[in-house]
Amino acid sequence: MKRKIKQILATGLNISLFLWIIICLSIYLFVPDSRRIVPQQLTTVELGAAYSENPQQLIDLQDFEFVIEQMSCKPHIRALIMIHSAPHNIEKRSVIRRTWGSPSVISTGSPLRLFFLVGAVADDGMQAMLLAEHTRHGDLLQGNFLDGYFNLTYKHVMALKWFHTRCKPAQLLIKVDDDIYLNTPQLLQHLRLPFSTDSVFEQTPSENLLMCAIRYRDRVIRSYSSKWRVSFWEYSGRYYPPFCPGFAVFYSSDVVRRLYVAAQRSSFFRLDDVFVTGLLSKRSNITITDLTPYVLCPEELNLLLSRGTEPKQLRFLVSWHKMSAQQINGLWQLYGTTY
Repeated sequence: MKRKIKQILATGLNISLFLWIIICLSIYLFVPDSRRIVPQQLTTVELGAAYSENPQQLIDLQDFEFVIEQMSCKPHIRALIMIHSAPHNIEKRSVIRRTWGSPSVISTGSPLRLFFLVGAVADDGMQAMLLAEHTRHGDLLQGNFLDGYFNLTYKHVMALKWFHTRCKPAQLLIKVDDDIYLNTPQLLQHLRLPFSTDSVFEQTPSENLLMCAIRYRDRVIRSYSSKWRVSFWEYSGRYYPPFCPGFAVFYSSDVVRRLYVAAQRSSFFRLDDVFVTGLLSKRSNITITDLTPYVLCPEELNLLLSRGTEPKQLRFLVSWHKMSAQQINGLWQLYGTTY
C-alpha cells in the first residue's frame, strides 16, 4: 500500500513538473514583453503604394513633433551628418565640435552639415541645458519622444524623416554615434572625387547606397537577462537578416526615402539597427555594401596612436565605436589638417 502511495505521489509530481515546464515555455516563447509589441511582418514593401506624409506620424506615433528644429538644407549641401547622442552626453558633443565636427571642417561654405539627434527629457533642468547648448552652437535636433535605449528606433527614423523632408539637395546621409571618429577631411576628398580610384564610392553608384560594416547571421537573443531580448512573438526567425551596426551608416538619398516609406508603414521594433537597416532594407530590396575596409579597427587605432603613423600611411573613413575623448583628440592631431 505504501509503495502504491509513493508511486501515485511520484507520478503526480512528475505531471506537475511537466505542466510547470510547459507553462514556463509558453510564457517564454509567446508572451510579448510589453503591450505595444506586435509581430514583425516579412512582406515586401510596395514603394508605389500610398503612405502617410503626415508630419506628426513617426512609425506608430501620431503626435510626433520637433521640440528643437533646424533650418532646411541649402542647395550646396551634399552630405548631412546626423549624430545619435544622449541628452546628457554633453562632453562627447563638445569633443566632436573641437575635432572632426569643428567649424574648420563644417564651415559656412562646406558641402557638409552636421547636427546631433536627441529625444525629449523629463527633467526641466536638463531641457534648459539642451536649449542653452543649442542657442550657443545651433546644432541640436530634438524630437518629443522620451530619449532612451528602447526609443532609438524613433530617433533613427526621425533622422530619415528630417533628411527626406528637409534636406532635398543632399545626396548622402551619414548616421553615426557620438563615440566614433568620422574622418571628415577624408570624406571631403571622397565627395570631391566620387568615382575615382581613390574614392570609397568608386564601385558604388550615388544611388541605391546603404553602406556599413555589415553584420551577418546575428542570432536572435531570447534570454530574459539580456536587454537585446526579442520574443518569438516579435520576431520568429532564428537569425536576423544582414544589417548595419549603428556606429556608422551611409545612405544615398533614394535609400533614405525607401527606408522612411517602409518605416511609416511598419510596426515598431525596438532594435533600431536591425529594424531599419536589416528588416526594412530586406523588405525594400536594398543591398548593403561593406564599409569594413574603410573602418579603423581598435588594433590599428592603438598602433596608430602609439607610433604616430603618418596620415598617408593609413587611410580610413570611420573608426570603431566606444572611443575615448583622448583617442578622438589623438586622431584629430594626426588627421585634422590633411585636407
